[in-house]
Amino acid sequence: MTNPTQGIEQAPGLAVNAARFRRHLRASGLSAKTESTYLQGVDHLAAFLAERDLPTEPGAITREHLTEWLIAMRAAGRKPATIANRYRSVQQFFKWAADEGLVERSPMATMRPPRIPETPPPVLRDEQLTRLLRAVEADKSFAGRRDAALIRVFIASGARLAEVAGLRWTPTEPATNDVDLDSGLIRVVGKGGRERPIYVGAKAVRALDRYLFDHRAKHRLAGQPWLWLGPKGRFTASGIAQMLRTRGEAVELPGLHPHAFRHAWAHASLADGMQEGEVMMLAGWRSREMLRRYAASTATERALDAARRSGLADRL
Repeated sequence: MTNPTQGIEQAPGLAVNAARFRRHLRASGLSAKTESTYLQGVDHLAAFLAERDLPTEPGAITREHLTEWLIAMRAAGRKPATIANRYRSVQQFFKWAADEGLVERSPMATMRPPRIPETPPPVLRDEQLTRLLRAVEADKSFAGRRDAALIRVFIASGARLAEVAGLRWTPTEPATNDVDLDSGLIRVVGKGGRERPIYVGAKAVRALDRYLFDHRAKHRLAGQPWLWLGPKGRFTASGIAQMLRTRGEAVELPGLHPHAFRHAWAHASLADGMQEGEVMMLAGWRSREMLRRYAASTATERALDAARRSGLADRL
């Protein structure tokens, strides 16, 4: 929908409660992206109910209405992942409504979430990452040094786009400084405002050192607290995403996006023997399901490598 509140405006029974739900989400410390996703799901349901002249009061919405909504999305050709996201968003809304006593029981209490076909994304291979790094590191300009440091941090940390984009560089103020070059650590703020340190290694530190002291220090806006700078100031998440697409296309990696590095990092960490709990902690995952989804693409490959290392039959 073009207008993110269009559906709610058409469904006054949901309008007040949707506004309350928004305040609840903000108080819960969820990321702006998660908040937006939840509200868009409620908005889509509201538009559907209004168009079909169905009840829009939370207490009058039934499982049958919600099932009809899911069927309509499938009939409209919505992607399974989109349907699942909207389902989970509305599920959270009704869970909140039940907790607040606005409905006696969530109409989704006995519903099962839509199934998403297993379509694991391809994982960036070492040779692809090497090709990308060589091309970017050959660029000795401000943008080249910055982009090389960014890509090195993504590869080494497996951090989310928003986490990397939000890094701060305030070396004279340790309380807000997120980069410790001597220790090889960065501090990111993840979902729910939870901080966690991540080790990025010597090569990422060298790339950061070149960017910070050879280029960023000479930037006219070097006094800003943000680690990543562009010509006009802070280099935002959208700018970073666009840079990666452009850099990827230059080395025949079309559609390169920040999450591709997160997938590659998860695969490499598990393949190198890191325990699942350690991977979850460093990646900022609280659900093992997220780890399973990210590592699914190369699970068989890791299992075969482990079998080769085991070599029971060859030892007997």
